Amino acid sequence: MPTKIVGFILSKTPISYVPKINSLMKTKVLKGSWGELVLFGSRDIEPLAPGVWSLGFPPSSDLLQHNLLLTVGPEEVKIESDWIGGIPVFYNLKEQIVSTYAKVCLGKDQTFDDEGLYLFLRYGFSVFGTTPFRSVKSLRYYSALHFSTDGLSVTEKEDPALTQDLSVSACEEDIRVSIKEDLDRVFHHTSEAVVCPLSGGLDSRVLCSLIPEDQRSRVSTYTFGVSPRQEKSFEAQIARSVAGKLNLSWQHVPLSKAYDYVEEWHDLFGFATHLHGMNHIEFLKKIKEDFPDVSHPVLLSGLTGGAFSGGYLGDMRVDHPNQLYKLALTHDLNAGFLLPAKVTQAETRFFEQNSALLVDPRWYSVVSMRLKMGLLHYLYKLPDHLGFSSCSPYHNFSTVSKMLSLPPNRLHNRHWVKEYFKKEGLHFKTRIFHGDTRNTLNRQLFEGAPYRSLNVGLWENSPVPLDKVKVLNSFFETFPRPTERIKHFLSSQRVVKEVVKVLGWNSKFNQYLPAYQTMKSLEMSLLDGFDERP
Repeated sequence: MPTKIVGFILSKTPISYVPKINSLMKTKVLKGSWGELVLFGSRDIEPLAPGVWSLGFPPSSDLLQHNLLLTVGPEEVKIESDWIGGIPVFYNLKEQIVSTYAKVCLGKDQTFDDEGLYLFLRYGFSVFGTTPFRSVKSLRYYSALHFSTDGLSVTEKEDPALTQDLSVSACEEDIRVSIKEDLDRVFHHTSEAVVCPLSGGLDSRVLCSLIPEDQRSRVSTYTFGVSPRQEKSFEAQIARSVAGKLNLSWQHVPLSKAYDYVEEWHDLFGFATHLHGMNHIEFLKKIKEDFPDVSHPVLLSGLTGGAFSGGYLGDMRVDHPNQLYKLALTHDLNAGFLLPAKVTQAETRFFEQNSALLVDPRWYSVVSMRLKMGLLHYLYKLPDHLGFSSCSPYHNFSTVSKMLSLPPNRLHNRHWVKEYFKKEGLHFKTRIFHGDTRNTLNRQLFEGAPYRSLNVGLWENSPVPLDKVKVLNSFFETFPRPTERIKHFLSSQRVVKEVVKVLGWNSKFNQYLPAYQTMKSLEMSLLDGFDERP
């Protein structure tokens, strides 16, 4: 079976780059009058059709699935993004570089873009088509980029959501059938082992429950916990119970060395997002050790399932660009508290482009995920580069539309999903009775690594006041103080944490760490000095 194509670099002149996370990555090089296209994968890389290359899995020409299409002709290369922007693409107009790897697009001009820098710090990832650097932009969802001898041009196609009718409610069983059909396509496309990361949440639980009975012996599930004793975490306890009821193999994976992978993370993502997901590298590498004789296992992801099935947005309303931040669901994992509040032109443009959808709250989850895929795409990109073929049925536009058409009382708080779980014996009324609900994983992992101070001088021409950069350094250079430990302990306790918020005892660690991770990713980009072209 040909491998999943996991990334590409398209440029006028050759660029030497292999992701550090997998030095054994295979490449396929295509050349034309337009320049050089390098495709990355773990083994044989083959086209979907002559001149057509798909980054989806299973490979497809359908842009209403998780996908990215490259059409290579004698005069140009056309790159088309899917309906949600599930695979971010970055480009440098001046140097004529296009890639799924942000860092290779930066080139020699490392000048900050005022708007892009503000948005990166505010949201924690590159968003609204901007990046922190003036020379690099990102491709919008459902758009086409044309790369030819004449240069680069971008066309934004008509949004398929604008012509989708949600007035007729779908049958709930039909939605599950649609997900099953996508799962069947995956199982029939490959004979390899299948991995499903199984959390204590609902999205991966739905996927596992819909795996065909005759395929479950091929499936292995894994969970990491977030509590002080990770194996006692509610995620691990609920996941073990779910796997047992579904007759699926399950293991708990302990984490301790995530910060060993900072360089690998940054090399792969650059300034696409902050330094926050290294724990998933440790998680996936440990899982891969269980498959020494499997060349390319498949990874089933529940990514975005919660948003589309009614889990997050509730009664939220967005009537102005300054409210888009709420839709991004960042959970404040950014440096936003260091910045003055303002609305940028890029936010206003995105609001105007999606204004028709924002009139109807049923579409809010789509707008939300179009923002957040700038962050969440790492849940595809990491396994892809570590030798898995990742996929999620929750990115099927037809399935999503069916879910969004459900009556509000069924969609709200995922009532229809929870009722299904009750029928299947997979419902857990409250997670507090199923393990430790404390979340201390970030602190556990951070304390296990030396602190790398921020370079104050690099922030002189930024919206972050230098005295606040110094405060972050001072805090982490002397962390942990006894009083901060107590606040962090209290703020990680379910129920108790709501009380301490009212008293103003929030842990500074929970606020400062995301700010540090956001700023450090930009510092590393500035210090890369990446320019390996001959």
